[in-house]
Amino acid sequence: MILFGANDACLPGSDYGQHVPLDLYRQNLRGIIQHSSVTAQKPRLILVTPPPIEEYTLEAAEAAKGIPGVRRTAENTMQYAEACKGVGQDLGLVVLDLWSIFMNAAGYEPGKPLPGSKKTEKSPVLNRLLSDGLHFTPEAYKVLFESTMNVIKREWPEQNPTELQFVHPWWPVAPGKHQDSA
Repeated sequence: MILFGANDACLPGSDYGQHVPLDLYRQNLRGIIQHSSVTAQKPRLILVTPPPIEEYTLEAAEAAKGIPGVRRTAENTMQYAEACKGVGQDLGLVVLDLWSIFMNAAGYEPGKPLPGSKKTEKSPVLNRLLSDGLHFTPEAYKVLFESTMNVIKREWPEQNPTELQFVHPWWPVAPGKHQDSA
């Protein structure tokens, strides 16, 4: 599972120094996915898009830390999510579009301002999913987990974790469990 790009999507020139230009982001994703130490393992990869941000909450959280100004935008983050999907499609990978999952939950309608953007009202859904406008809440991790399980069940049903057999005995029936000494 590769979830990469939320920090890369910082705006150019921001104090974080984490901005990665979009073309280099694409190149870096390809480099990770196609690296010999990855391909040698023949993994079943799930490429996860960077999630959206919630600008109002993020700006307030950063201001509370003494960080002024805008360092990320919903629109810029969307470009990185789209780029991630494109790399996944080009390489024939399974893509978990977490950006769209969060945005659909927030009521996104194409052609209208993005939920999370300051071009519209604060998004209560994204506010519930992103503790500081960027980082996941437990609810967001639950969405990520459930979405990942759905991808595994759909793409590799034989690897469905709830259906896999134990390799070793389950701990309550394992040999040597609580043996009394005589």
